[in-house]
Amino acid sequence: MDGTIALRMRHVVDLACRVELTTATEDELHDILADRRGLAAETRKSMLASWRVYFGWALRRGHRRDDPTVEMKSIRVPVRVPRVAADGDIELALSRASDLHRAMVMLPRYAGLRLEEIARSHSDHRDGDMLRVLGKGNKERVVGLNEPLLAALRTLERDHSGYYFPGLRGEHMHKMSVNKIITRITGWNPHSLRHACATQAYRETGDLRAVQDMLGHASLATTQRYLHLDADIRRRVAAATIIRRERSKLAA
Repeated sequence: MDGTIALRMRHVVDLACRVELTTATEDELHDILADRRGLAAETRKSMLASWRVYFGWALRRGHRRDDPTVEMKSIRVPVRVPRVAADGDIELALSRASDLHRAMVMLPRYAGLRLEEIARSHSDHRDGDMLRVLGKGNKERVVGLNEPLLAALRTLERDHSGYYFPGLRGEHMHKMSVNKIITRITGWNPHSLRHACATQAYRETGDLRAVQDMLGHASLATTQRYLHLDADIRRRVAAATIIRRERSKLAA
């Protein structure tokens, strides 16, 4: 949450260096976005979102008579198929990892935690085989811990209580340090492990709503983008659409 606020502030400060915020027009904002075409679509979309938040606030507070972003169209972000961490690579990494690093890798692969959620995981948040997680927007959820992950966390708790991945100053390890460690020992970034977790969870259960709950997504549409179905599953889905009478003929 703090990171989002800081990002919004940076976008508005950057905008203030280009235009007068109290008089900025829609055309000026379009020109700025046009100048930033070299940036990723996700970045420009985030910039526009920050501007909408600011100008909405300025309008409500009486600092503006209008909101120049009202008629601006949202920036479309191309849908890309993310990489999914290979099981073989993760198994090899787990077989070689220290106790600390094993737990660090298991949290995104076996429980679907986000990078910041991994860094902030705390022994006080575990209740038996359940872990309380504070996710995006300070939304709290509870995720189940399978036996290998539960054993890994208990091993860490024997050495110390508090944050599972302590930093140098008494707080938790910085999320980018966690990112570097996971990427270095597995060859995959934490988000690709989260995708692998979601894909296998859905493949084994077929319960999209439960996977959504585990990942902490606000919508099922977001969860669906995390699922990477292989050819066998697609064939089974296709076979399932055959009219039952026709299916009986094929079986005969």
